[in-house]
Amino acid sequence: MEMALVGQEDEEPAQPEAQAYQLQALGVRHKEAAALLAQGLDRATIAQITGYKAEYITWLSRQPIFRAYITEMSLFVDVRLEALYDQSVDVISDTLKMGSAEDKLKAARLQLEATRRIGRGSEGASQPAAPDRLDHLAERLVDLLNKQRERSVTGEVISRSISPASMSQQ
Repeated sequence: MEMALVGQEDEEPAQPEAQAYQLQALGVRHKEAAALLAQGLDRATIAQITGYKAEYITWLSRQPIFRAYITEMSLFVDVRLEALYDQSVDVISDTLKMGSAEDKLKAARLQLEATRRIGRGSEGASQPAAPDRLDHLAERLVDLLNKQRERSVTGEVISRSISPASMSQQ
């Protein structure tokens, strides 16, 4: 028996939206559907490959046992990724030694990000960054434009001459 449902066996639920049925065990096709979903395929494609209806794939994705299986697969992939750490360090090291200038820069950045010296998780990332000069100038420009609009609405006329000497003082 490929799947076991409370109250129903060997067929898809008549109403996939209703949570009256809960999947109790995963069959081979269920696991195949989970693997395809984990790879990012859409439900119509998964349905076509597995022979299920697209609505059933949606129903499956809401089942706790199905979700737990996908989480278990993800944990396995995380372990595999951690196991590749040694090889990644070797590749970065080799590229830093023998790569082109562009590749060396990329490898150096990867190394700095991996050791959390730059990027997300770095010590500097937790501190608020100083406002960017262009952001500051943009804010000033918006303020000036708003003041100009207010003055044009009220009819206020401002006459001011700007000399090169006053520009250098700002």
